Amino acid sequence: RAFASSLLALLLVSSPGLAAKRALFDNFHAEQAGNADWVIDDQQPTPSPVQSAIVPSTARTYWQGAISSWGVDLVKRGFTVTTNNAAFTYGNAANPLDLSNFDVLIVPEPNTLFSAAEATAILAFVRDGGGLVAVGDHDVSDRNNDGFDSPKIWNALDPTFLLGVHWGSTGDANNNIVQTSSNVNAAASDSVTRGPEGNVGSLAFHNGTTFTLHPEVNPSVRGEVWMTGLAQTSLTGVMAASSRYGSGRVFFLGDSSPIDDGSANPGNSSIFDGWGEATDSTLIMNGTLWASRRAAPAGDAVAPTVTLTSPNGGEDWKAGSVHAITWSASDNVGVTAIDLAWSSDGGVTYPNSIATGLTNSGSANWTVPDVPGANVRVRVTALDAAANSATDASNASFTISRWTITASAGAGGSVSPSGATGVAQGGSVTITITPNANTHVADVLVDGVSAGAVPSVTFGNVTANHTLAASFAADLFALTTNVVGGGTVTRLPDAASYAFGTVVQLTAHPTSGWAFGSWSGAASGTTGPINVTMDAAKSVTATFIDVALPSVGLTSPAGGEAWDAGSVHAITWTATDNVGVDSVRIEASLTGPSGPWTLLAHGLANTGSWSWTLPATASDSAHVRVRAYDRQGNIGTALNTTAFAIRLANTGVGASAGALSLARPWPNPASGATTLSFVLPASGEARLDVLDVGGRVVWSQRERVEAGAHAWRWDGRDGAGARVS
Repeated sequence: RAFASSLLALLLVSSPGLAAKRALFDNFHAEQAGNADWVIDDQQPTPSPVQSAIVPSTARTYWQGAISSWGVDLVKRGFTVTTNNAAFTYGNAANPLDLSNFDVLIVPEPNTLFSAAEATAILAFVRDGGGLVAVGDHDVSDRNNDGFDSPKIWNALDPTFLLGVHWGSTGDANNNIVQTSSNVNAAASDSVTRGPEGNVGSLAFHNGTTFTLHPEVNPSVRGEVWMTGLAQTSLTGVMAASSRYGSGRVFFLGDSSPIDDGSANPGNSSIFDGWGEATDSTLIMNGTLWASRRAAPAGDAVAPTVTLTSPNGGEDWKAGSVHAITWSASDNVGVTAIDLAWSSDGGVTYPNSIATGLTNSGSANWTVPDVPGANVRVRVTALDAAANSATDASNASFTISRWTITASAGAGGSVSPSGATGVAQGGSVTITITPNANTHVADVLVDGVSAGAVPSVTFGNVTANHTLAASFAADLFALTTNVVGGGTVTRLPDAASYAFGTVVQLTAHPTSGWAFGSWSGAASGTTGPINVTMDAAKSVTATFIDVALPSVGLTSPAGGEAWDAGSVHAITWTATDNVGVDSVRIEASLTGPSGPWTLLAHGLANTGSWSWTLPATASDSAHVRVRAYDRQGNIGTALNTTAFAIRLANTGVGASAGALSLARPWPNPASGATTLSFVLPASGEARLDVLDVGGRVVWSQRERVEAGAHAWRWDGRDGAGARVS
């Protein structure tokens, strides 16, 4: 039995089907930074003790490293394992660790970026049949604090998804999850979840990221494990995935916890046995075995045959549209992969990859790139397992074009972008409509149909050509004219509103009894007409002044009356005005219509009547004057044109003849002058003296007069001109 066990171990390690497999574990990209220890052994590049001593019963902690179990289990499967500690090369015979010497490259959570040369070497190695196992960790797992964690590093290696996946990074959903999922790809033909190590039941993440799949670039990509609850058709929330690229294969794992076996070198913390958790090691080992290089059938030197059937020349495909590239390919053993590329120089070169490692389905959808040109061709390459290949390309060039949005603007504004703008199919463009100063959008025609006076138009999900035409109009401003008083205002030109810059002439027209006063508001001045330049809404006021005199009629005394001194009589009048009589003033003269006039009352309301107590002074030439005032201060005047008489009772004063008599001065008291009335019974010389209380004559007048009533005016001053007390 011991011999049989030893023989079985020898067969497992040396069996021709499993022999000569070489795995290279990377430790050149800071896989031991921080608390990580993602190495198979601290002895590098060749682990120790020797691999040849490993048998099926060897403990998986045979070496000192947190992923030693992975290395030991691969040796048990017939692999030779080595640790890389230099920059990757491919095709460098002088480098014993050159990727061409290995069947599978295992990169367990890199923490430094791959150089451009390394990235080229990795992709070429896989394209030519090598295997890649790519392990990462959650977002912000930058163990060496250089600004790059493993999701960012893997995305930088493959920014255009040639390998078919995008690693969840900053800003992406589910970029740091803790979950044990049994949502495992159940396809019986899936060698990753149903492989040599057994069936995968679940996968445990302890802070890991997920993938977004891009089958439109690499149709071979597939999910192996999804987050709990997601459909297995989901292109997001994928925890483990696989794809083909050229003749090679890639296995992706979004968390480094499952590769940890808890046997890290001393000084590394936060380690545990993820390798022994759930069926994590089963998935990882199946993925590694599936990805490893396949041996080519012996002696196969026959190249495939391949014919590209579409596009074959003359087509016009819109940028952003999806078209099927079709071909037929066959091989004596079998076509293992199809690569597609396109040329923009009429087939001189094909630097642009469409997809690699496709299955020979005869058709693949291509999202046409947004690179317009008229010399575009597509090439198909068919490969077999022996790396024999054949190509075919479009027989003639075809065109990649864009849909066109043509935008134009009329006078008074602009559109942006203007003219013809190319848009990929499904894309969008927003046209902004901007009026010039003092103009506004009048209308916007979209494909000839009015969209109204809108500020912008967005053409979304474009699948046809479109036009936009914007028209503009000058801003219109209202001019308001106000009138204070009696008059009107005319404008030239006459309109309800005016365009910017219009000069409007305003003319004031006073009505009868009014005169123009002044302009105020948006324009000022005391003459007219005036000009108003319209650059905003404006208001102008014309003020007219009342110049009409009140109309006054004196109805009593009318003249010819003989009223007794000291009696009370009503002075009556009529007074009207265009804006109304504000007050009335009444005066009297005892010496005739020329005055002097004595104030009887002022500030009276226009009642038409006021009671007058006549003075005790005789007069045959008495007159009353009524004055009416309006608010503007205009004065209307009326007086009796025929005198009336004031008689002194029992004296006859006021008649044409009678006894000598003297009336009281009027007014008395007087502030300035007074009238002295007397009657002479016959013609002759009369002398009138004014005496003070001491009997001294202070004023005297002598004059020959006719018989009858007379009134002399005294100015209140003595003979020397001094005012008398």
